[in-house]
Amino acid sequence: MERWLPIKFFEKRKRDEQRTEGGGSATMPPWVLQGEALTRRSRQLVSNMSRVGATFAAHKREKQKLPMVVATTIVEDAIAKSHRGQVVALLDSDQKANVIGITSAVLGNELSSPDTAEADKESTKPKETRRLLSVVTTEELILKIKYTLQDTQNFAKLISTIAEIEPFTAQRVDYNPNNHLYRISLIDYRDLDKNTLVQKMFKEQCDAHGIKIEREIRYAADMNLYRVSLDSAIDMETVLGFEGIFSIEEAIPIRMDMDSIDDTLVPIAKQPIEGETYPVVGVLDSGIERNRYLAPWILMGGEAYYEDLYQDRGHGSMVASVIEYSDELNGTNDTVTAGVMMMEAVVIPDLRKETVYPEDIIDNVRDAIERHRDIKIWTMSVGTVEECAEKTFSQYGMALDNIADENNVLIIKSAGNSTAFLRGGEHECITKMADSVRAIVVGSIAGEKGQYDLAEVDTPSPFTRCGPGPAYIIKPDLVAYGGNAGIRPDGTATTTGVRVLNRTGVVARATGTSFSTPWIARIAADLNHLLAGDFDPLLIKAIMVHNAGYPAGQRMKMEDKINFMGFGMPHGTRNILYNTEHEITLILRDSLLKSQFINILEFPFPKSLVGDDGFYRGQITLTVVSSPILRASEGPEYCQSDISVGFGTMTGIKQRDITKRTVINPFGAENGANLLREDYYSRKVLGATEEKIFARERTLLRYGKKFHPIKKYAIDLDEMKPGEREKLLGKDRKWYMKIEMLCREAIEREFRENGEKIEQEFCILLTIRDPEGKAPVYNEVTQQLQDGGFVYSDVKLKNEISQYVV
Repeated sequence: MERWLPIKFFEKRKRDEQRTEGGGSATMPPWVLQGEALTRRSRQLVSNMSRVGATFAAHKREKQKLPMVVATTIVEDAIAKSHRGQVVALLDSDQKANVIGITSAVLGNELSSPDTAEADKESTKPKETRRLLSVVTTEELILKIKYTLQDTQNFAKLISTIAEIEPFTAQRVDYNPNNHLYRISLIDYRDLDKNTLVQKMFKEQCDAHGIKIEREIRYAADMNLYRVSLDSAIDMETVLGFEGIFSIEEAIPIRMDMDSIDDTLVPIAKQPIEGETYPVVGVLDSGIERNRYLAPWILMGGEAYYEDLYQDRGHGSMVASVIEYSDELNGTNDTVTAGVMMMEAVVIPDLRKETVYPEDIIDNVRDAIERHRDIKIWTMSVGTVEECAEKTFSQYGMALDNIADENNVLIIKSAGNSTAFLRGGEHECITKMADSVRAIVVGSIAGEKGQYDLAEVDTPSPFTRCGPGPAYIIKPDLVAYGGNAGIRPDGTATTTGVRVLNRTGVVARATGTSFSTPWIARIAADLNHLLAGDFDPLLIKAIMVHNAGYPAGQRMKMEDKINFMGFGMPHGTRNILYNTEHEITLILRDSLLKSQFINILEFPFPKSLVGDDGFYRGQITLTVVSSPILRASEGPEYCQSDISVGFGTMTGIKQRDITKRTVINPFGAENGANLLREDYYSRKVLGATEEKIFARERTLLRYGKKFHPIKKYAIDLDEMKPGEREKLLGKDRKWYMKIEMLCREAIEREFRENGEKIEQEFCILLTIRDPEGKAPVYNEVTQQLQDGGFVYSDVKLKNEISQYVV
């Protein structure tokens, strides 16, 4: 079906802006302790504070220059912001901003809930919770906290909220005599002067004890990471005795991936046309060979961080060939531009000749991007082999986020490869660096299947790493074809790679997420080249995710799709920016203040999608991509803000009583129902496998979780439960969209202390489609936008797509 109608931007109207209203309940939560259990907890915490006081006295006697840090562990039931606020107030009871961060903690059941038989039966597993880190600078603060924790009559909820309080000790590993290199992180005191001091003191103490700092890299605005050489366990204990140490872990070098070769079809070498403009991609890799296929497309003035003697441009050349010749090599027609200019950045050496560590790569990446800030799309198919943590984001991922934010760029990062399938082991999680929130992280699916390959076509490659990422965010974000692999009868590995050009310009085969990633980068670069206006990474990411789907369709369980393929494989650029007459895609690109929400009542929705039975039908796909406020000091709560969207029906608009204390907004939805709720739909439909074509687009509704920077919902109204359909889809019901901002306690406190307003950018794409291809959806919704007083416009292109897709 021909796509020739441009997708549309629309703006909220003034009347759609509403103010956030207060709420809450005075009822005590069920986990609040009573009687003897409360008394025991109070005594335990008072004892904890006595130990804190003794440690603080020693801290003063030793005349330490940095403030003492205390860790306060919160019980699992009380980690919500509404409960945690009173703990922060306790730790800040000297009227200073003492709380400096959050880490993960694990509690046994004896502290995770009240002493009840029901709670004991709940689980025998330890439970994950949070530890607040705070500074203590006076004895008076310790006494205030101690007295408060003794008062069981007035502070039962507060006492029940806290599991334990103790002096902070650095997170550490045991010394490995086979590895002398370790990474050290310092405490982030959330104070520029103190952070500068702790870095200065660390360097001075290393120098005084003969400990060599091998590398120093910046991973956040004012925080650095250090790689040091420790010759013995004694050296490690010496470093752990320094002030301001947050963590110490082994430094693991980068490992080289192997590729297979198989000569085949030879494409025609392309040449840029003088006077034409082309998309640009920065290639963060091992370098690009100047062969006849690639040389014309390499920009002058690239960066090389290793001498020619220590370079091997093989990997980078194959990556570049996917960017430049993917369509020609693989018989596809996904791109709309004739070529891509490439900026080479040699950020990794020949690993057979020189050892390199992840922090070296990060430093090189930062320098290359800072030197070429005009290049907005960067592909990165190198990285660590270390698995990301379950709860906390790596400093490497945070560093890529910081680089992206400071330079306003979009990094496309490979998810990483694993050989676990050769050992029959479980799939390994995405690597550190691939846990970047800002980057688009790319996994691999198989495009072909050889005799002994394990993966079916269009399913995850055996070597691709899986999600979720830290804090259960969806990673990888997208997938593309990266090859297949298997095991021969003799136990050796076999691969069926994607077609690439090797460094000499010979067509070859290569496998790995290294070669799915540049295909995604090409689409991002095409979009950036086509879209008019300033570079907008949120918009580009949102368009790609919104137009992604699962080629495997019904052949995989939904949870496996999410964990291995994220939001799926995006369509090529030709299919992304236009609609048919039986669908429409609307884009809302905006920002939201914490004190407000957007409530679009009587949202445009085509009446032509009311069936003969009097009920609405149709398919709805809604994607939300936000740019959360990030704080490295907050550990598992690294993402500090979120955008929540509801889209559904209502009986009408009701007038509200603004004379009530908690009511501010005069109008609201009457009998509103958010249709993006899983319980409205048949479990059979949203369950393990699916047969309908819409299965290629659907994600589990429960994956639209709080504090996930990307959310996607795809619903078919025909699949709603009959009872809910009767109530919620009648022809007389109106439609609405509600957009809210959520914030964690730490960022609310920080902005409150600074007197600033919290604001977050977001991009929402909504597609309404008639699956039968009959209703005039595009024209009708366009008319409703006009009638509803919306400002709207077609997507503006600075470079038109010359032909449409049929």
